[in-house]
Amino acid sequence: MVNKETIDFIHRAKKATFASKTTKPTKTKDNGLEYSYGERPLLYKDKYFGYFTDAGQEVVWYNGTPIWSMSYRGGMLSHEDLSSRCFSFLKRCLQRFPEDFPVRGPKEYEEGDFRYENGWKGDINSFSGEEKIFWKEEQIYFRNYLGGTIK
Repeated sequence: MVNKETIDFIHRAKKATFASKTTKPTKTKDNGLEYSYGERPLLYKDKYFGYFTDAGQEVVWYNGTPIWSMSYRGGMLSHEDLSSRCFSFLKRCLQRFPEDFPVRGPKEYEEGDFRYENGWKGDINSFSGEEKIFWKEEQIYFRNYLGGTIK
């Protein structure tokens, strides 16, 4: 089971990495991109490959032992010319995650011509879900994700 300390850490890690307006990933030797955030004894890493469509994994370690993970794949379905605006909107959505489920964004969020939807089953310990972004009522982005505790 993920405890409150770990959930709070995931909150801070997510806000300090991809969802941040200023943090940039580092390039890895295998041509991936990675965000890293640590508060001993906890460490969070988010490593992914791709841009318009990507795949990746987030992992949380406690004293060097992996205890939680989420894998994901998704990206732009159309209108790649909107990718910069879409990904900026996505980051704002990811800053608004539910307090008890800091995995992706809220169930719904709208801003201008963009609308975000996120549906999931389960809880922080075992879950799967899909998020979508619409621009002027046309779906232009998707992401599937799943994860939970590691024992």
